[in-house]
Amino acid sequence: MTSSDDLYAATSFGEFWEHYQKLHANPRVRAAHAVATAAGLGLFFLAIKRRALALALAAPLVDHAIAQGSHRYFDGATTRPLRRPWWHARAEWRLFRETLRDAEYRLHDKL
Repeated sequence: MTSSDDLYAATSFGEFWEHYQKLHANPRVRAAHAVATAAGLGLFFLAIKRRALALALAAPLVDHAIAQGSHRYFDGATTRPLRRPWWHARAEWRLFRETLRDAEYRLHDKL
């Protein structure tokens, strides 16, 4: 069973999160996911400001494309977020917060 298979065999979010972290252990993948989430958020808020439905619809697609591209490019893996969409969304937000927090700690360590 691959790590991706383990991810989808999880019976709780805690178990899912453990496997999710393993799939996102590469710092470049984590950074790309943070960029993907930030880009999606940026497009979403821009869509609200401009009242542009097309931008609102593009936001999750851009997020998905960047995140999936990072897996394929950096570690040759694929995930299937639509198999567990709510757990994926929750894990993505958690990864985003942790990646930003870790970047802040590294920045302060250099000062």
